[in-house]
Amino acid sequence: MSCCPELARIGSEAPDFKVPGFDAVKGEFRDYALSDFKGKYVMLFFYPGDFTYVCPTELISLAALCGKFGEIGVQVLVISTDSKFSHKEWNSSELSKAADGNYPYPMLSDTVGCVGSKYGIFNETSGVDLRGVVLIDKKGVVQLIYVNAPPIGRNPKELLRLAQALKEHDDRGGKVIPACWMPGDDVIDPTYDNSGKMWDNNKEIIKTALKK
Repeated sequence: MSCCPELARIGSEAPDFKVPGFDAVKGEFRDYALSDFKGKYVMLFFYPGDFTYVCPTELISLAALCGKFGEIGVQVLVISTDSKFSHKEWNSSELSKAADGNYPYPMLSDTVGCVGSKYGIFNETSGVDLRGVVLIDKKGVVQLIYVNAPPIGRNPKELLRLAQALKEHDDRGGKVIPACWMPGDDVIDPTYDNSGKMWDNNKEIIKTALKK
């Protein structure tokens, strides 16, 4: 597959890819394509490298939420430019100990930065994928992309909240999600009647956001 040029855009179909990876749960190497997960929510979790410092804190925190992501039907794929063999060794030497079992998500190898380049996350200067997150809906459409600088770790609980918010939007027929929303909170009906009248019609939603 060519490494070029179809750059992911919010609201557009997610560019497909096929790369090698390691399934630590099954203890096997296999190839992974985004199209393998058609019809599912998918979260691509890019990180700079195995055997580093911030990355294990992120990946282990993410692993602790595996059941929660599973409950809402999100397939998480963790991706770096390391080889599948490096992933296997890192799982064995560190991740499996900290996560109290083999790493639960497929560990993909974006060895030449092709996948990261498609999603605007690969850094050509350093030759690694940055701390990027891509959330793709069940129709294969990109709904979220964000990227952190390498020194700044992410909060997987916030990533779970964003995935829950996307599912809520879909389940509620396109109603929109207010700031600071948490599961169980009210959502907004994006109608003409509410335009410019949010305080009059939905002040409790705004007050809830201000309290969080």
